[in-house]
This record gives sequence, C-alpha cells and structure tokens, in this order.
Amino acid sequence: MLCPLLALLLHYVDAAQLHVKVLDKTGTAFPDVLLIVKSLDGKGEVFRALTDAAGGAPGRELLPGLYRAIATCPYGICETRALEFLVGDVPVDLDLTVDVSPTRGNVVQIGPPKSLRIEVVGSDRKPAHLARVLVRDSEALNEQWYTADANGSATVELPEGPVTVVVLDGATLTAETIPAKIAQGLQSKGEKLTVRLK
Repeated sequence: MLCPLLALLLHYVDAAQLHVKVLDKTGTAFPDVLLIVKSLDGKGEVFRALTDAAGGAPGRELLPGLYRAIATCPYGICETRALEFLVGDVPVDLDLTVDVSPTRGNVVQIGPPKSLRIEVVGSDRKPAHLARVLVRDSEALNEQWYTADANGSATVELPEGPVTVVVLDGATLTAETIPAKIAQGLQSKGEKLTVRLK
C-alpha cells in the first residue's frame, strides 16, 4: 500500500496547472463572475469559483483531457461565455472575454430543427474520419456530440443564434464560431461548412 504522500505525488504527475482570467470587451478585469470548469470526458464539474478584483480565479491542477470553461453572471450583467480547451502536460492560461448583457425578450424556435452538413479536413487536407464534433449555442445550453463518418462529414442540428463547432481529432482541438446569418445561409442553400483542423 502506498503512503499518502507518495499517492498524492503520483496523482499529480500528469496534472497541469490551469489559470483563468475573465475580462470585459475593453480588456479590463471583470470581477465577481462565476467561473465553472467542467470535464467533457464524463467526469462532470471540476470546480467553480468567483473571479477576484483582477478577474482571476484560483489556479487548479487538472488531469489531461477535454474541458469547458464557462464564465457567467446568473441574474447579472454579463453574457455567458463558454470555451473548450485541452489539457496536456503543460500549464494552460485562458482569457475569457465576456460582453455586457443587452435587454432582450424570450426566444422560441418554431418549426423543425435546421440541419447542416459539416466536413472536417485535417492539416494534411484529408478527411478527418471518426473525429468528434460538438455543436453548441453560445452559452452551451443546447449542445450535441457527433462523430464524423469515413468521409470526415457529419450532419448536425443547428441551435438558435451563433453556432460554435468544436472538433476533437486525437490531440488536436479546433473551435469555430459561425454567426447565425452565415450558418442559416449555408443551411438554406444546402451547402456544407468546412472545418480545417489546425
């Protein structure tokens, strides 16, 4: 049986430090924003904290994997911002920029969901078959995972508003946010969206 100190050291061998800072659109620190970090590998929420006067949250050690950081102001003045990121064996520094919330009414989707064909192409310009594709709205409230087929393609359902497409292929993570008007234009014309892995 391992002594507690040795077990603790072995647990953190592969962990990397995460530092997150939340800013407004002018680049000024945004204090008192709720920061939530979730595992997207099935481990659920990892931690949550309020940002300090410098817009930062306490650093945390994270094991390698795919995660999402969410900055939000429940019943407050900021828009929710979500960002997916990969953790390996080097420290991760994230800056999340949030907008001030506009005044708006309720939004209701009418009619069938809108679908769009997404094509994933690797850096070698070949189809990225079996890549994992996450499609979500800007606040990560409406999301769905897909798997690219042998041609590197997947047909996805579009959420309302701007669409964020996150592609995970091995150790490569690529994310793009497409304005609602462009996504709807591609969908209405029957055209596909090509995501090139970086």
